[in-house]
Amino acid sequence: MPESGSDQDWNQLIRDELPSALRLAVRLCGNVHDAEDLVQETVLRAVRSLHMFRRDSSFRTWFFRILINAFRSFHARQRHEQTGPDTLTDLPDRQPDLADKMDQQETGSRVAEEVSLLPERQREVLVLIVYEAQSAAEVAEMLGITVQNVYSNLSAARATLKQRLTSLNVVKSYDD
Repeated sequence: MPESGSDQDWNQLIRDELPSALRLAVRLCGNVHDAEDLVQETVLRAVRSLHMFRRDSSFRTWFFRILINAFRSFHARQRHEQTGPDTLTDLPDRQPDLADKMDQQETGSRVAEEVSLLPERQREVLVLIVYEAQSAAEVAEMLGITVQNVYSNLSAARATLKQRLTSLNVVKSYDD
């Protein structure tokens, strides 16, 4: 971590985080185009805020927190502009045998779509824990919440996904 904060050192730290940041952004946004815009906005915010980095957390945690805050702003703007369905119940009916016709890529797309429909906090927690392999403590620090809140949101997100994906016949329920 650069002590003096030379531009070259900071640039390298940011460059090192770009692949992970883009992965996280794609999972939060649901598409590459918006994710690239989000990462660009994150880099701009990070560069403007380098003087505020206190080193009480890792650079990655600080950078991801900026990305998540940028996503929240982006998501709020998007909600105001959105004209499509807001919830899963507003979506058109699906064929009951749709899952039988889907290949693995389509199933992955469906899961990604359902993740994108989760409430914002649940989506953030799920993506950071499941896809980015962050610990509950790291996620709590990034999001400014308690570890218990991380676990509560993760549990709620998993339950919602299980219900939605089971009802869409994307996954089979083993409770029957």
